[in-house]
Amino acid sequence: MLEVRVKRNLPGFKLDVAFSVDQEILAILGPSGSGKTMTLQCISGLIRPDEGYVNLNGKVLLDTSNKINLPARLRKVGFVFQNYALFPHLTVNQNIAYGIRHLDSNEINDRVAELLEKMNIPKLGERFPRQLSAGQQQRVAVARALAPEPEVLLLDEPFSALDSLVKERLQLELQVLHNFYRGIILFVTHDLTEGYKFSSKIAVFESGHIVQHDAKEKVITSPSNHTVARLVGFKNLMEGSVVKINRTAVTIDVPELGGNIKAIVPASTHLKINQRITVGVRPEYVQIKQQPGENTFYCTVDRIAEGVSSTNCYFHVNTVGVTRHYLMVILPRQDSDTLKEGQKRHLYLPPKHVVVITN
Repeated sequence: MLEVRVKRNLPGFKLDVAFSVDQEILAILGPSGSGKTMTLQCISGLIRPDEGYVNLNGKVLLDTSNKINLPARLRKVGFVFQNYALFPHLTVNQNIAYGIRHLDSNEINDRVAELLEKMNIPKLGERFPRQLSAGQQQRVAVARALAPEPEVLLLDEPFSALDSLVKERLQLELQVLHNFYRGIILFVTHDLTEGYKFSSKIAVFESGHIVQHDAKEKVITSPSNHTVARLVGFKNLMEGSVVKINRTAVTIDVPELGGNIKAIVPASTHLKINQRITVGVRPEYVQIKQQPGENTFYCTVDRIAEGVSSTNCYFHVNTVGVTRHYLMVILPRQDSDTLKEGQKRHLYLPPKHVVVITN
């Protein structure tokens, strides 16, 4: 298990995060400048926080209160940098062997050969980084990080410099990597799809703090605040107030919709009548209906943006006396062919997919 508590004060920015990770992959998401990379650097020993505690599988790597700060080389932490940071004057073999130079030459050769094979680059050992593609450089960087057999592997935006085809292939290889590397993996990304695909849990960073750290399904279905909701794809967010509560559902007055909307909520949700909240629904869950009904709102097609396999449709809600509000709907291409701008449709927001955000 990895336990992390770190604080660092910089002009205009304060990092203050705490979390723990078991033998799993944790995806760290958040906007640029939210403290994701700095947190990895504190864990690896590349920078020293003002206050902090890092414990890896029972071994204290950092404890500022007791003046413990192990150097990076003794932490058993592997780090794959965003730009790979390979040594340009060393061959692939020498790069991978860099962190295990203290071993017997036969052990070094065996370990390097094993990693070259596992990373699907068995014939590149004598090449230099400048002779490699970006994808090949990334494989070498991962192999170098794994060579000392670290207990935790830190991946900082590993796919950001790759084109879509190479990225997709290497994403599959990262999943294979976890089959033979059974340590802890922390995976920093801006891409929700990447984070969801590889991780079991997700931590969302905002302005130096963790605003949600949960199982990935809970982060997607029950975002804790507006930042998380937008990050995980809730394009339709509206303010409202609670008007009715029962054991499994809540009814919210939403002026932007010109009426009430019902949401299914867990029994443990603590809401009060007249409480101000935010409701949200992902655009792929909004449905077009032929008739009015519960959670159905009369809207006008404002704009249609066609994609390769789906269409983004923007509807404005036909309300009176309030600022025009828009709902985004994502439809399969075949379901949007008959839609035209200016047409009126009934949009249904399924109660089980309406999320209530209290923060």
